[in-house]
Amino acid sequence: MLLVMGGIAVLGDVGSMKSFKLKQVGNGQYGTARFATKAEIDRTYKHIPYTPALWRKGDNLPKADGLIVGCHETAGQMTALVDDADIHTLMIGASGVGKTANFLYPNIEYCCAAGMSFVTTDSKGDLYRNTATIAEKYYGYNISVIDLRNPTRSSGYNMLYLVNKYMDLYKKDGKLEYKAKAEKFAKITAKTIISAGGDTSSMGQNAYFYEAAEGLIASVILIIAEFCPPEKRHIISVFKLIQDLLAPSNVKGKSKFKLLMDKLPGEHKARWFAGAALNSSEQAMNSVMSTAMSRLNAFLDSELEQILCFDTSIDVEHFCSRKSAIYMVLPEEDATKHFLISLIFQQLYREMLTVADEKGGQLDKRVMFYMDEIGSATRS
Repeated sequence: MLLVMGGIAVLGDVGSMKSFKLKQVGNGQYGTARFATKAEIDRTYKHIPYTPALWRKGDNLPKADGLIVGCHETAGQMTALVDDADIHTLMIGASGVGKTANFLYPNIEYCCAAGMSFVTTDSKGDLYRNTATIAEKYYGYNISVIDLRNPTRSSGYNMLYLVNKYMDLYKKDGKLEYKAKAEKFAKITAKTIISAGGDTSSMGQNAYFYEAAEGLIASVILIIAEFCPPEKRHIISVFKLIQDLLAPSNVKGKSKFKLLMDKLPGEHKARWFAGAALNSSEQAMNSVMSTAMSRLNAFLDSELEQILCFDTSIDVEHFCSRKSAIYMVLPEEDATKHFLISLIFQQLYREMLTVADEKGGQLDKRVMFYMDEIGSATRS
């Protein structure tokens, strides 16, 4: 009996849970995420003394570009944990948990001390009031503010400024590289306007009209930049010219749009960009021009025109090479102006990529985008 009972006890464990090796629950099928160990944190992040009082005097400035993701605090000293990798960081929290005060303010201070240019949204104007003077006075930053709450007090942002800049240089020096840059930035601006609601490839049967409208807007931007007086070279003039070109002409079988294009040399890029609309039927051409106007219609606002129709204080080439900060103050209660923030973000990003390409694929200094309340404020 003892031998039988012993045999049962031994064989009973075969195939039971005790026979399995100790493994993570689910063998990783439901994820392997866990908290980092102290050793892993030490290896991953740079430990930099957080000393704003010294930084504002120009002492002990940090040399590592990056984002503060945490800290170690001891008696009389705080050490910032800085992630210097090429990362995107998403912070989610309920109202009042300290996203702005405990995360964004320290990062802006560190950003200024490290000499990185930055762009930030500011839903109430608090960031601008509390940090712009510090950045300018102690760190020598060039400050610009796009204030959609008070457009008459805002810095200017002419979306065509780089097209105008290089068109002027081309007319002055005649260098082909300036002409090519004007054309490139015209296409970037047109793509930013048309793609504000999403990629044109996802628009199904209407994709042709949006792509043709993109070429049309790029074409008109080049015409405005080349032939209009300086005070008329802005995005509102693009809308007005397209609207005028839709009016009936006195020449049978030719629209005002075709008559205008006929006045340009055959090799002029404005004719090429508008080719899809120019070589289509009159009905299709009108549809393309109406599509372009529907995108540009959002800019027709007396307050926004105070920002868009005058000289710009933002030059992306200077922004990438000098210590600069752009604050975008937006009204939470008026969502009709939020689209402009998305457009500026998209245009700045695309233009920065172009500047980086010219520098061998990398900017001289990292640029930070701090998009506070971006989930509830803007749509891109």
